[in-house]
Amino acid sequence: MNRAIEILKDPTTYEDAMSRGDARHWKRACIEELKEFMRQYLFSAIPWPIRWKVIGCKWVFKMKLNAEGQIKHYKARLVAQGFSQIPGIDFDETFVPVMRHQTLRH
Repeated sequence: MNRAIEILKDPTTYEDAMSRGDARHWKRACIEELKEFMRQYLFSAIPWPIRWKVIGCKWVFKMKLNAEGQIKHYKARLVAQGFSQIPGIDFDETFVPVMRHQTLRH
């Protein structure tokens, strides 16, 4: 595959993002996301519950482009893998680390 075309595609995994020529941009985007989590107090470390399954997470990467189709900035989001929840056990709990400004009522 042409290296220029490969760079224009969004990576699908963290390993993919960190093995590319533009890895430094993806790493910076991941660090910005984690800093935002800490700034908003969106997580805290707790002991692992013995009888509970912990929901995993994964990185989602997206290049934001300007009107000319050039890369404006790199965006990384850490998202929960909610599909692993079990109805009747942990299905009624929802955790959203990111909120769109349109959802916030003034």
